[in-house]
Amino acid sequence: MPDEIVIISPELKPGSGGLADYTLRLAAQWSEVAGIRFVIPEGGDRLPSRTTAAAVDVVERTRATLRAELPAAGGKVLVQYSGYGFGHFGYPRWLLRALIEWKKESGGLLVVMFHEIWTFWPLLNKNRLVQELHRGDLRRLLAVTDVAFTSTASQAEHLAALHPQSQPELLPVGSSIEPHARGNAPTRDPELAVLFGLQGSRLRTLQSMEAGLKTLAATGRIRRVVTAGAGNDPARAEEEEQLLQSLHLSGGYQLLGAIPAAHVSDLLSGARFALSAQDPLSVTKSSTFMAYAAHRLLVLSPFGGASREEPLCWAASPAELAQGMDEAQLTARADALHRWHERTCSWERIAERFARALQMDVQPRPCESAS
Repeated sequence: MPDEIVIISPELKPGSGGLADYTLRLAAQWSEVAGIRFVIPEGGDRLPSRTTAAAVDVVERTRATLRAELPAAGGKVLVQYSGYGFGHFGYPRWLLRALIEWKKESGGLLVVMFHEIWTFWPLLNKNRLVQELHRGDLRRLLAVTDVAFTSTASQAEHLAALHPQSQPELLPVGSSIEPHARGNAPTRDPELAVLFGLQGSRLRTLQSMEAGLKTLAATGRIRRVVTAGAGNDPARAEEEEQLLQSLHLSGGYQLLGAIPAAHVSDLLSGARFALSAQDPLSVTKSSTFMAYAAHRLLVLSPFGGASREEPLCWAASPAELAQGMDEAQLTARADALHRWHERTCSWERIAERFARALQMDVQPRPCESAS
C-alpha cells in the first residue's frame, strides 16, 4: 500500500490566494494519484499577539490539532510555507513545532516549499525578536527536512546560510494563466503591450517604466496598452488611468480590470509585448511574469537585457527596444524565454520535481501550451 501523502497549505479555495492556486495546480498534475490528503490548519492566523498563558494554550491546542492530521507513522508531508500565510505576525510557531515533532517521532518524509521566509527587520525594530525566533525555528525545521525548495535565489542563499546542510533547491513558480491549446499560432498585434497583475503591481510597473514607455509611444513602437487584473480601489484606478493617459499612446489604452483566466490568455496570446517591473530578486516568484513567458511574449522590463541573468536576459529594456530591435530579435528573445519556462517551471516540470522529492512513482499530466 502506498504511503499517505499530506499536503499542508494555508489556503485551498480557488482564487483565494497565490498559495491556494499553486497547490491546486500542482495537485491537478497528480489527479490520478490515490492517497493524497489536504490539511488546512485552523487557528494559526488567530494567535494572540502577546506570549501569555492563554496564548501558549492556543498554540498547544493548535499544534495538537495539526499533529492529529499528520500520518501516525511514516507517510509523506509536503508543506507550502509562508509565514504570513499561516499567521498574521509572520511566525507560525505552532506549525513549525508540530512539523519538527512529527518528523522526529514518525520518521516520515518531509518536503517544504518556502514561498516566503522571515521578515527582515532592522536591528532596533521591536519586531526584530520575532524575526530571530522565526529564524531559530526555521533552522530547526531545515535540520529535519528531507528536501527544501524555494522560489528565489536570494531566499535559497538565506536558507543555506541559516542551515548549510539543507542545500535548498531553487524552483521558480508556475504561470498563473495557462495558455489555451491552439492548432495555429495566434495572430499578434505588433504594437500592443499588455500589463497583467494586481492593481498595486500594475501601478508600480507604470510608475517605474513611465519614461521609457513615453519614448516607445512617441516613436510608434508601442501604440496601445491594455491592462487587466484584480483590484477595485477607485483612487488607484484613477491613478492608473492618469499614468496611461500620460503616455500619449496613438492607439489609446484600455483598463479591463478582473476578467476570466481564459480571456486573460486570449489577451496575452494576441499581444507582442508585456510589461513587467519585477526585479532580479523577485522575478522567479512572479506568476505573472511566468504567464508572459508561457504565452511567448517579449517582456519589456527596466531590468531586462542580454547581460542579465536568466530569465531577465530574455527580456528587453525599453531603451533596447527604442534603439532598434528587428522582428527576428524580438521573436528570438520571446522564444528563448518560453523555452526557459517550459524546461524550468511549467506546471509539468514543477510536479515532476516535487514527485521526485516525495519519492512518488507518478507521471504528471502533460501541460497544454500555445504554439
